Amino acid sequence: MILKGLLRRKTRTLLTLVGIAIGVAAVVALSGMAEGFINSFSTILTSSGADIIVTQADSPDILFSAVDDVVGPQIAVIPGVKAVSGIQLAMVSTADAPYFFVFALDPKEFGIRHYRVVKGKSIAGPRQMLLGQIPARDYHKKVGDYYKIQNISFRIVGIYETGENVEENGAVISLKEAQEIFKKPNQVAFYQIQVERPDLVPTVLKQLEHRFPKLTASRSANYMDNSQETMMLRAMGWFIGLLAMLAGGLVMMNTMLMSVFERTREIGVLRALGWRRGRVLRMILGEALLLSLAGGLLGNAMGVALLAWANQLPVLAGFLNNAYSPTLFLEAMLIAAALGAAGGLYPAWRAAGLQPVEAMRYEGTSAKSRTKNEWERGSFLVGGMALRNVLRQRTRTLLTLLAIGVSVGLVVALGGMGEGLIEQMSAIGSQSGDLTITETKASDISVAAIDDKVGRYVATLPAVQHVSGMLIVIASAPGMPYLLAFGYDPTCFAIRRFAITEGERLRNPHEMILGKIAAKNLHKRVGDNFQMVGSNYRIVGIYETGVAYEDAAGVISLQEAQRLFKKPNQVSMYGIKLKDPGQADSVKKQIESRFSQVSVSRSTEFAEKLNDMNTFRIMTNTLSFISILVGGVGMMNAMLMSVYERTREIGTLRALGWKRRRVVGMILSESLLLSILSGLAGIALGVGLGTLITLEPSMGSFLKGSYTLPLLSQAMIIALVLGGIGGLYPAWRASSLSPIEALRYE
Repeated sequence: MILKGLLRRKTRTLLTLVGIAIGVAAVVALSGMAEGFINSFSTILTSSGADIIVTQADSPDILFSAVDDVVGPQIAVIPGVKAVSGIQLAMVSTADAPYFFVFALDPKEFGIRHYRVVKGKSIAGPRQMLLGQIPARDYHKKVGDYYKIQNISFRIVGIYETGENVEENGAVISLKEAQEIFKKPNQVAFYQIQVERPDLVPTVLKQLEHRFPKLTASRSANYMDNSQETMMLRAMGWFIGLLAMLAGGLVMMNTMLMSVFERTREIGVLRALGWRRGRVLRMILGEALLLSLAGGLLGNAMGVALLAWANQLPVLAGFLNNAYSPTLFLEAMLIAAALGAAGGLYPAWRAAGLQPVEAMRYEGTSAKSRTKNEWERGSFLVGGMALRNVLRQRTRTLLTLLAIGVSVGLVVALGGMGEGLIEQMSAIGSQSGDLTITETKASDISVAAIDDKVGRYVATLPAVQHVSGMLIVIASAPGMPYLLAFGYDPTCFAIRRFAITEGERLRNPHEMILGKIAAKNLHKRVGDNFQMVGSNYRIVGIYETGVAYEDAAGVISLQEAQRLFKKPNQVSMYGIKLKDPGQADSVKKQIESRFSQVSVSRSTEFAEKLNDMNTFRIMTNTLSFISILVGGVGMMNAMLMSVYERTREIGTLRALGWKRRRVVGMILSESLLLSILSGLAGIALGVGLGTLITLEPSMGSFLKGSYTLPLLSQAMIIALVLGGIGGLYPAWRASSLSPIEALRYE
């Protein structure tokens, strides 16, 4: 009987199944992406056979870790250590890929043996490269060809494989050359250590911790499990995925509730025949669970397809292997079952509570007859028939409004974050001058490295009034796993915008000024000490700029930042203040013709060109599309149920002379009215969600949204489009009803 109940309305069942499946697919895809990234980095750390890795203490990400290469020989003499291999990691932008991994190793150490050369030979001289077999295939490269990294051509002397896509989708160069090219002299990102016997690992770990207190030693296989990045990726994947699931759950509840309304008389007959409340309850819950489990299976299949598609994108290629696991499948199915239980509980309780006599008398919401004059008058009232019909089933309207509102709200929240990121980065640039210099090939502003000779040259140009170098790094501090730190020359023009609200300005190397948001989150005051990357700084001032990125950060002197983060003579970007802003184009050409490795933009526009922003846009657009699909399914489901429920009423209208297009207009107007209400609710929900996210102490300040008029207008347009598309098929179906058949409908 459960299966029969679901198959009675095949279209409604199919739409509900699709709505649940999209929500499940969102959870599978987003959680799978997070696990894929985690697995990929774990692969990099463990695939060489290393037992232990040593990284910089307090480094928020292994890409930002910097360990002096004098540490390697000291590790090698520790009892129990068999071999040591230093590795430098870099993620760069190339002509073929926005994100491309470069692995740098010493050809004499054990780490490079993991990269098995299948064509050609291993690197043995300067400007030589091993290229992974995936880019060799995709970019049509072979042994003897050249490949550019950071505008430097490397000759491909071999093609390698490792059995892991994330490694095979990159390139290998010598460690010494990487240190030169990426401006990381005498540094490695981490050391890989092989021990003589597995039982010696705990002993070696203790010795490493004792001898190198400013470094972190951990088992290779466990490093990612304990990292802040892992927790953040998993939390984001589940948070956004569950919002999509919430919309799917509301669609489920709506469907089951309308099924109960539709079958009120039938349930009354069953109760009169002796069915107890518990049996009715089990029947409705059984239908909900069966539908949700079927949606879970379909959602898992859709999620796997999404992961496979995403893994082919240049931005994500190789990162999402082994992203889908039996554990993720079970988690998704449990969530789907929970949705079925939650979505079916109230409808089941309502069905079980029906009294047999009242249920058997139920005629539906269309039972009340109206005269032709009443119908005609109703269509011209304020709000008209559309408003009356939308409010007829308030529970259904509320559930539909919430389902679409969640979808629109997610679009608003994500879009607001994207706009906020761009506004904040643009504000940082524009307040530093008229032009901004960034590194052309940097995959991320936080890993950019511009030689300070660029700044010295720019300062000599007659049109330039001030040049301000800025070093931006992501650090980790007690109580704040992700802390943005800025390095500025205390005398430069750009630092003037840091308005000191307490204390005094930055003057000496071991001083720091702290943003008001960071000071509040960390409970710091002027005069307190602040520890960052193993060094202590005295907080001499609290500042405010009005830019959340900066107000949640700390500022130290540029030279101190270069020393602390091992980036000598480097900055992340330059701000240029011109004597005459009208000379911007001329200065831009002069700089770019002199230094091909940098890009010069007007400060108000440079954020638009950053890879970070483009990647964030792709991510938010994808998530928004998933949300819109869920909302569209919910709208179509609601309007289709409205048509089923009012079949006899529509037959009456047709018998009274209503033409098909008038019926279509009535259904579409209801759908559009519901969309407007849902859009307004979604905007409120999105702004509220975005505000709630900013309250998270570690990362919330960086995600401050900007809810512009174009964004809110876009959200309303999306809601209206959802209403138009979602109401189209139900309107067509309603207009196609034969008056005689509709009047006979039970």
